[in-house]
Amino acid sequence: MWLSNSNRKLHQEKWHSIIRMLEDDCFVGRDKEIELFRDFLDSYGDTKNVLNLYGTGGIGKTTMLQAFQRVAENVNGLVFILLDSEDFLHSTSMLAEQILLLMESKVTVDASVISNNSALTKCFYLLEEATQEHHIIIAVDTYEKMEDRDRWFREFFLRNLPSSISVIIAGRHPLNEGWNDSPAWRSVITHMELHPFNYDQTRLYLNKSGVKDKEDIQEYWNFTRGHPLTLSLSAMAGDPNIYDSHHPQNKQEILTYLTSKWLSEVSSQELQELLEAAAVLRHFDQATLSYILNCKISTTTFSQLTSLSFVHNTNHGWGIHEIIRSAILLDIQKRTPDHYHSMKDRCASYYLQRINTKPKSDWEISEFFYHLGEEVIQSVFFQESAYSKKYMEQVGPHNFEEVKEYFEKRRKQFNESIAHYYHRETDKMFKYFVSAEHNQRENNLIGAEYVKKLGYSVSNLVKDEEGKTIGLSIVVPINEHTMHYLKKEPVSRAYFNKLSLEEEIEYRVPGDSFSGWFIRMLDCLNPEDSNTRSFLLYNLFPLLLSGGRIITSTPIPFFQKLSKAFGFEKVPGATHYDFGAEHPSPTYILDVRGPRLIQYLKQFTQSNSSEKEHVLHLAKRHQLTQREEEILLCILEEYSNKSIAEQLFITEITVKKHVSKILKKFNVKNRTQLMKRLLEISNTN
Repeated sequence: MWLSNSNRKLHQEKWHSIIRMLEDDCFVGRDKEIELFRDFLDSYGDTKNVLNLYGTGGIGKTTMLQAFQRVAENVNGLVFILLDSEDFLHSTSMLAEQILLLMESKVTVDASVISNNSALTKCFYLLEEATQEHHIIIAVDTYEKMEDRDRWFREFFLRNLPSSISVIIAGRHPLNEGWNDSPAWRSVITHMELHPFNYDQTRLYLNKSGVKDKEDIQEYWNFTRGHPLTLSLSAMAGDPNIYDSHHPQNKQEILTYLTSKWLSEVSSQELQELLEAAAVLRHFDQATLSYILNCKISTTTFSQLTSLSFVHNTNHGWGIHEIIRSAILLDIQKRTPDHYHSMKDRCASYYLQRINTKPKSDWEISEFFYHLGEEVIQSVFFQESAYSKKYMEQVGPHNFEEVKEYFEKRRKQFNESIAHYYHRETDKMFKYFVSAEHNQRENNLIGAEYVKKLGYSVSNLVKDEEGKTIGLSIVVPINEHTMHYLKKEPVSRAYFNKLSLEEEIEYRVPGDSFSGWFIRMLDCLNPEDSNTRSFLLYNLFPLLLSGGRIITSTPIPFFQKLSKAFGFEKVPGATHYDFGAEHPSPTYILDVRGPRLIQYLKQFTQSNSSEKEHVLHLAKRHQLTQREEEILLCILEEYSNKSIAEQLFITEITVKKHVSKILKKFNVKNRTQLMKRLLEISNTN
């Protein structure tokens, strides 16, 4: 039986209501943005009547606009016209026709008086007439695709709209300089940037998708970090009741799919190659990229790179959104594995070279370790979200009560500690586990009185953005004051009581200085807080530049593994059982005094030494002396003459003399020719 027009309309409205209800029920995590939109509606008639919604690809801009539309539909007299720039050709007439098409079902206006006019004239007329009874909002999605019409849209279309009409512009980028250069336009724009979901929002989204298990939620969180599109694709792939061959079915396919989405912004092969190098680096600038690619990067191309929506400012230059970066890295490894490893090696070489000059920075050391590629180090020390809003506060008389409160709270907890660290490129999980028994035993071994005895400076409180204490670090500087207690206190006494008289004298420096560090405790109140644990560990990097010895002792396998990964050596005869007879605690030491630091760092780059071995073989063939061999290896790593002199403890003039002899023996005139000559000989062998 055919439906009448009235019944058909009734059924359409019913489906509309059902879909809107389901969309409302599925919508999570944007309460703050909805509230800001309500404020935007309440300010109707004010000068701030342009809302700029922006964020990287897949962050949920379209979903946000649809939510705005549902809010608007519940406001009497409000008409929300939602355009997507991908739905029409970017011409003035097509934009006008699209608005007219959408208006037909929302407002009733007699347009017969201008029936013979252009679509744009009709559009302006109908909008003018509609504002007599309605508050009109025009929202444009995917605005970055209208780049060729941006100036026309701003300077003609918007300027000719009735001032009572509000406009929402949504795209991957914030509005460009054409808008921001004008104080007038700046005064009418409200900016709203969308960010990934936090953990609680992610959990709520997954709950609504049927994911309830705590470990499953943790796994989704580790992989997606709250990025809405990644989260949606992951939930779909994990649902056994859904199979769609058009959508990715596993993590690898999800990242591949996302790569194709995001790289739609990349307009040339040159920019593609630059982006790949930038993805290998955690942080980059123009000079760093030039080094990694071994070519000069133009300012124009670099500006194109930094204008991509998923590239953002960092404290050390620029960086790429972590999920997008992982997707690009996987793509490079799959397509050109040799090129990928070559760039990784150059990154490590770059930071080692920087460390070998003065002044050194703990940030450069941390980057060096990241680019060595050790998965557990990358996963545990370099969680992107771990550092931005946390800070260390030195303990002193003014906040010592907070240390007491911290240990009181800790003693009330008898839970085991479990934290997960995820390595997205390899899809590996590293698990930090500490038993409830260990935590309770630790409570008996250390407390606020330990901090007071050894000195306030041994401890730092970790605080969140609201100033709440969430963690505690106790790293003891070794000197004549602390040695007395280190020899008596559990955990440290096993090592310090076995020192020879000569070794003890070396450690007993004046109390206002230090000869090394004893890492006693890195702790957080939340037993599952992997971010704070990463923050605590990351803040140990400055110890490597301290010029002393670093000592730690632990029965926890996770920390033992980290110690070994960083090259700590197990101290013979310094294993103790302070945490229980069944829990042996080895003591580990790392000596980075004086020139040992560079030698220590260089050992990590020597695991893949085939190239160096080949160069040394060529050096012997060309009768280079031992010193010339050392300098040739430094040239291979692109060290300057000054850096070579500092590393080998010789004068720069001496370096120049040796370099001249090396060039003569290889029958070349400069370093560039030397590198080319080494490559030619390598290819012919």
